[in-house]
Amino acid sequence: MDRRDLLKWLSAAGAAYATPALAQKWIVNPHVSKLGANIPARPKADAKRFHNTFAAFRGVSKAIDKNVFLYQNLQKQIGEIVPHDQSTIIDKNGKVVLLGEGDCVGQATAMGCDILAATNIHMLGIREKWLAKASVEMAYAGSRIEIGRDDNPGNPDKVNWVKGRGGSHGEWAARFVKEYGVLHRIKYSNNTNKIDLQGYSPDRSRKYRDAGVPDWLESFARNHPVKEITNVQTGQEALDAVCAGQPVIMCSSYAFGKERDKEGFATPFLGGGGGRGWFQNVRVQWWHAMVLTGAILEGKRKGGIIQNSHGAWNHGPQPYDMPDGAFGVEDWVLDLMVKDWFDCYALSSYTGHSARRMRHRLY
Repeated sequence: MDRRDLLKWLSAAGAAYATPALAQKWIVNPHVSKLGANIPARPKADAKRFHNTFAAFRGVSKAIDKNVFLYQNLQKQIGEIVPHDQSTIIDKNGKVVLLGEGDCVGQATAMGCDILAATNIHMLGIREKWLAKASVEMAYAGSRIEIGRDDNPGNPDKVNWVKGRGGSHGEWAARFVKEYGVLHRIKYSNNTNKIDLQGYSPDRSRKYRDAGVPDWLESFARNHPVKEITNVQTGQEALDAVCAGQPVIMCSSYAFGKERDKEGFATPFLGGGGGRGWFQNVRVQWWHAMVLTGAILEGKRKGGIIQNSHGAWNHGPQPYDMPDGAFGVEDWVLDLMVKDWFDCYALSSYTGHSARRMRHRLY
């Protein structure tokens, strides 16, 4: 084998090792196939930075010695948090019984909006009433079509370049819930149209992923925007965002083991270089979106808590009332995740459902 053939072989082997298919087959979870966030992105130059917008929270995660768990606000509102399994489901005989959809960006965004709404009520004390959880499918479809379809400098004819493939960007999803708003898991209707968005269905995600959100629904979404989205570019910024009451959409290629240790942390798959040097690129990868919902700041081992969208895919201790499917990530690993694609966005200033009507008064 000459040098050129050797390089070709090494390149092919490395590419194969890094695919999500092998991640699920060898190490992670036999029920995970499409991991979803399979269009890596870089933030636009004009994307709002977290620390430019919320300067008062710069470094707050290092200044305080208190855990912050935003998911507990959602637990107070709905009880147990049951994560959906958006992946391919395989029965005990190895037969595929449900084809999933690569809508993890929608999963992370919807969960982020749910936590934001519950945080308004239970942490910030805003007088709002809980209506329902956010629609995963509409966040996913809206991010791809209403925002993402035309967001391609090399596509002057605005051809639907995402058609026929799964996945989205964190930036697209964050922009959708800001520019269009949030739709919920309820029945919607007007004089001529109706749709039932209750529950979650990967088939619904697949149905609308190339068509986008029906136009008539957009007026409903605009009543409930996430008014502020900010790009986080370090792990500390991500933890600072959580301390400010803001969940963070986390898009990266970093994969984790399915066993939580006694402190609730999962082991990242970092390759032979331990996350440093060129070896960090030769590793099991998830091209995936999850959501950062907690900050572990007490004690020597600091980091965050991330919610996944593959159901109860992992095992082990669940401290801090950690929901099924969630796991801890150490702060330095969180930093690697954020800097992987710089496609992580904090959500804030959600317009919820008023708990009281304003009365007109004469003065």
